[in-house]
Amino acid sequence: MVGTLKHISNMVARRVQKFSDGWAAHYWHDYPFGRTPRATEEQYRALWEEERKNAYFEIDAFEKGKGYAAPKDWLDDLALHTQIVVKDSPLCYQHGRVLYTALREYLAGVGQSKINIVETGTARGFSSVVMAKALVDAEIAGQIMTFDVLPHHTKMYWNCIDDVEGLKTRAELLAPWREFVDSSIIFIEGDSRIMMKKAVLGRVHFAFLDGAHTYKDVMAELKRVVPYQKSGDVIVFDDYSENVFPGLVRAVDEGCEGFGYDKNVVRSNDQRAYVIAKKK
Repeated sequence: MVGTLKHISNMVARRVQKFSDGWAAHYWHDYPFGRTPRATEEQYRALWEEERKNAYFEIDAFEKGKGYAAPKDWLDDLALHTQIVVKDSPLCYQHGRVLYTALREYLAGVGQSKINIVETGTARGFSSVVMAKALVDAEIAGQIMTFDVLPHHTKMYWNCIDDVEGLKTRAELLAPWREFVDSSIIFIEGDSRIMMKKAVLGRVHFAFLDGAHTYKDVMAELKRVVPYQKSGDVIVFDDYSENVFPGLVRAVDEGCEGFGYDKNVVRSNDQRAYVIAKKK
């Protein structure tokens, strides 16, 4: 299984490299998060500790109601290295909890020995690894195809705590979680609107669409995934916020209504929510 995934990933990477010549490809390979670390280890840890203290009662209730929850210490450690960044908006990595719980619930009733998952917006790999752990914990084989313009094998600073150790590739950043990466994740570099058309998706049992948050981009990704889903299959959306991402909210609302999905909204706070959409 691992050998096959690596072969597919390498093959896709070669094709993407041929395709991706041009300004955009060069930009994402040229220190997109800056040429120096943005903070010290102590500063990143302080941000992490501050976020860990926050209470999320609606997500607590969601986990309790479904009967599945990601191990807190494991999730917090992964988040320290892949979600704690220097930025203007408040930090929040609760989508990892929502993803894990929603996927575990789906796996409990899917009746399949192997499933396919599609993700857009890989970033540092947090959500991909969370979903891979859900597969491992459920003892169900799966393949996660995750799309992002960021390269997987280019050394850079990532605006995260690992930057204090020097330049790393995403593969090196995720080395402590290699068990989950190697078990199921295929990293595909490129614009999701283009690369998803080139990929052979097969049935998409579960998807996490977290790429660009414009109406046009979200609808494009939805239209690519929906034809490959059957009744009961799931799409999860992050950043469901009318004030911050009105285009995303409009696309999710129109997509769920137009494509026949039941929509469950789970909120982390007044400014951020997540949607679990299940195909009717």
